[in-house]
Amino acid sequence: MNATQPSSAPTPIGPKRRVEAIDIVRGFAVLGMFTVNMLRFSGYAHVPLQELGSVNRLVALFIKLIAEAKFYPLFSFLFGWGAAIQMRRAAERDEPFLRLYVRRLAVLLLIGLLHAVLIWEGDILVTYALLGLPLLLFRRRSDRTVLLVAIVCILIPALLSTPGPAASIRDWHTRAVAPLRQGMMEGHHRNLYGDGSYPAMVVQRLKALSFSYSNVVYWAFHIFGMFLLGLYVGRRRIFHNIDAHRPLLQRTMWVGLGVGLPLTFIFATSSGSPSLVPVAYRELAVRGARTIGGSALCLVYISGIILLARKGQWKQRLSPLVFVGRAALSNYLLQSVICTLVFYGYGLGLYGELGPAATIFLTVLIFRAQVGLSRWWLRRHRFGPAEWLWRSLAYGKPQPWKVSSETDVDLARSSAEVAEKESALFSGVVFLVQRLAFIAVIAFAIVYFCALGLRLSANSRLRVDQQPYRVRDVAQPAFEETIDFFEGLSRGELGLVAPGVSGRDWESATNLLADSYVHSARLLIVAVGAAAIIGITAGAFAAARRHSGMVLPMLTATVVGVSIPSFFLALLIQIGSIEFYQYTGIRVVFFGPNPGGGNSLLPRIALPALVLVARPLAHISRVTFVSLSEVLERDFVRTARAKGVRELLVFWRHVLRNAGVSILTAIGVSLRFALGSLPVAEVFFDWPGLGVTLLNGIFQKETNVVAGAALGLGVTFLLINMGLDLIYRMIDPRLRGQSNGGAS
Repeated sequence: MNATQPSSAPTPIGPKRRVEAIDIVRGFAVLGMFTVNMLRFSGYAHVPLQELGSVNRLVALFIKLIAEAKFYPLFSFLFGWGAAIQMRRAAERDEPFLRLYVRRLAVLLLIGLLHAVLIWEGDILVTYALLGLPLLLFRRRSDRTVLLVAIVCILIPALLSTPGPAASIRDWHTRAVAPLRQGMMEGHHRNLYGDGSYPAMVVQRLKALSFSYSNVVYWAFHIFGMFLLGLYVGRRRIFHNIDAHRPLLQRTMWVGLGVGLPLTFIFATSSGSPSLVPVAYRELAVRGARTIGGSALCLVYISGIILLARKGQWKQRLSPLVFVGRAALSNYLLQSVICTLVFYGYGLGLYGELGPAATIFLTVLIFRAQVGLSRWWLRRHRFGPAEWLWRSLAYGKPQPWKVSSETDVDLARSSAEVAEKESALFSGVVFLVQRLAFIAVIAFAIVYFCALGLRLSANSRLRVDQQPYRVRDVAQPAFEETIDFFEGLSRGELGLVAPGVSGRDWESATNLLADSYVHSARLLIVAVGAAAIIGITAGAFAAARRHSGMVLPMLTATVVGVSIPSFFLALLIQIGSIEFYQYTGIRVVFFGPNPGGGNSLLPRIALPALVLVARPLAHISRVTFVSLSEVLERDFVRTARAKGVRELLVFWRHVLRNAGVSILTAIGVSLRFALGSLPVAEVFFDWPGLGVTLLNGIFQKETNVVAGAALGLGVTFLLINMGLDLIYRMIDPRLRGQSNGGAS
């Protein structure tokens, strides 16, 4: 066959010929787009910042600064870059390009319409499919023309936002689309997103799409401009020879930062506080700065990731994004399916219930799951499921489904190996995010069950023959009360509490809980700290003399210490202090209103701390003795001694390090002992901490106080456990791997 003869049929590009850095950028874009879309899914995209609580406002502002208007331009850029690659590849292989390109756009349009109408109205695929057609007009234009038109298109939305004649155009446009806006807003007023059925939401999506495309003039030029910019970069093959274009990428990154950061700051500030900008320039400060600043930072992200991907450590950290990037369409559609089922009325109906601070954790969890799912899928398949369907329909025949050829197997294996070699820093960050998300879920559960328990307790006093009730009758009010609690907590406003809770006049629940938490934290730090220091010392001393007669008395003492009930020990100490005062006239501690005041033998904190010390001290001593005794019998310790290493160095460098995980675990368990005994110690010795506040709140039926106190105790315990787990990973590198319980 003649070398210039066209091939029998065009075929999609294989994994081996993909530019890995671009897949990383595409995977990063999926995360960024998801972060912005989550605000729309959850119902907070258009809520003014000043109406949000402090935490939610901070998260929403962060998303505006970092993500909003940066990632749909990034996807648009990649679309144009991909079109340039397809044009070049078709020319090199003498394949028909126009027919295949139009078929690809037609299939993308079909997928986008199904997505927009049946799943989520925030679809971007229809726009890309429609704007991809005029891209053909620039197929044979010069690079200079493409770049010039791209810049003009990006500037058009900013020009439409200026005062003067553009303001008249905006006013006319607003009046023209007012009926469409009214039709869309009716669905919001009726809360269709939170309560509506699936058929009602399909109708609402059609109305929302009609209004969205009536504003096409404001965003179509911007997207098309980024198409052309990507086409320009793809023609110049900048990403195929990064080393040669490194200075260009570096200049682009720094110039983009210089332009993008100030404009993005203006956009975020103007959005949060419209009164800061004169009315005539408000549109320019919001839409104009958003468009130009977003495009500039989009180029910063692209250049920065491309350059970082050239470095070994950063490539390992970013490599998991390759799998998401290769299945970007599938992941984008999956995000819409999951989030509409979570937030919309035909699913869990959480629309408007979870603010940005809560949904950012949900974003990370879902995306992390998508990374693992994409990795698993692409080790076995050539394309993502949506990508396979798109290619099969575009090429007119089913494409290869499984990874079958040796080349694909080798490529999948090498990509997997790179992904498996994620750095310890990346693994640690993922571990930290997962734990924080888990703590957030547990925190919500703590508050919910406190509210539910108090409501059930109040209803249990009603006689069944007078007013029967069911658990589900109080479940929904308890859920609403939980949401109100977290909204109030984000603002630092939990209302006032009655004098029966604090023993003082009416005061802020937030101040009461903060003071109580500080007192309990002091007590726990003193108790657990003393138990750890004394317990480790005693256990180490006994382990060093494990063959002597002192071991049995120590072990007996630890059994007694662990077994003695806290209330009984507190009673004995209380009686002992009273007897001591009667015989000597000296107070062991002073129980006055001032925790540090009065004349006494010991500070006031001593007696409640002594109650909390008993069980932790016994437990830590016992675990330290057993762990160190076991390590001291191992061969590597004998070898170190035989080599003449000093005994103290052997103990600190080898013995204690190998027993460190067990000892730290004992300290963590001892904290649980101390938290369980905290209310007893505080009540017996009139210590104004969370334990006393919690019990008083239960007696007075103060839900915010009970939930706040329980939340403080529970989250503190979880955070300390998380800190211990991080220390474990530092002590024993084996725990950093997935198979050993580490995050990956």
